Order: sequence, then C-alpha cells, then structure tokens
Amino acid sequence: MATPTPAIPTFTDGQIVHAADLNALGSNITNLFNENQAGFRTQRPCVIAKQTTGQTLTTPNIDYLVNFQTAPVNTDNMWVSSVANQITIQHAGIYWLFGQVRWPPVAGTGVSSSILLNGTSPSNAASTQLIPCVNTGAGPATQNGLIANLAAGSVLYLDVWQNTGGSLTLPTDFGGSYLGAIFLTPSS
Repeated sequence: MATPTPAIPTFTDGQIVHAADLNALGSNITNLFNENQAGFRTQRPCVIAKQTTGQTLTTPNIDYLVNFQTAPVNTDNMWVSSVANQITIQHAGIYWLFGQVRWPPVAGTGVSSSILLNGTSPSNAASTQLIPCVNTGAGPATQNGLIANLAAGSVLYLDVWQNTGGSLTLPTDFGGSYLGAIFLTPSS
C-alpha cells in the first residue's frame, strides 16, 4: 500500500478550524515522516536469499539461474520459496545489491556470476565477475555488488556460468551462494 503524498492544509486568520482539519494536519505530519522514511516505520527492506543445498550445473558453457532454499533475512517479503531463483523489489528506492557464488575446486578455464536485473538473459547483467578456475584448496568464490535505483516490481536473479568441461555442484560451505538487496534511500 502506497503512502499518500503529504499535503499540509493552510488556515487563514479568523477561520474556524474544525476537528477534521486538525486531525488531517496530524495525519499529514505522520505521512510526511513516513514518506521521508520511504514508508518504513521500523525496518527498511532487506533480503538475503541463500542456498542451503548445492545446485548442480550439469552442462558447461550454459547459463544457470541460482536457486535459493532460504532467506535468513527477508524484511519486505522480497524472496518467496515458490519462485526460488528471484528477488522482487517491493518498494522503489536506491538499493545495495550483492551476491556471491561459492565454487568447488575445479580444473578448466573459468567461472562467472552475474546479477541480472529484470530479465534472465545474460544481456540483463548489471554486475559480472569472471575468474579463472582454481583446482586447489577450498575453491574460488565470485562476488558481485552494485548500487542501483530500482522501481517496485524490479526482479533480480543470480546467474552462473562455468566452462570446466563437466558437471559441477555449488558447495554450501564458506558462506555458500547468496543474493541480497538492502534499501539505502528513496529514489531521487
């Protein structure tokens, strides 16, 4: 539900002010406060959708959307399990968007992750990181981050790609894979 645009009534000397006018003034002051806080009285929108079960990428050189199983932080119902691979912005504003993909140690040329905005094609990438494969130790992680001015209804995805020559499963240790959005300020 959108907060109505605040309007402060004006009064003239000698005018009789009725209770309804005074009540409207009080409501409008509350509305002004709420609009300044982007309509959030206690907590600004924030979500972190996370993988708890490693996703298998069966074919190299194919883009996959990461599916998430939980949202340990989800103050604005931006992630729902019925659409496990996306975050939907509920309130317009400027957001810090961030993601990480945890990769196993693998041989091959490279792995990449991208935050996609309003579409599932790699051409919708707002942030991308490509790194060489690491076949020792715990394996690599690709990380993405950006600040974006988003409309209500904007949809975010975390896209992954690998060319290791075979199937691989994203591990869930060392932070795992996640996608998040944190409201910073109203749009200007």
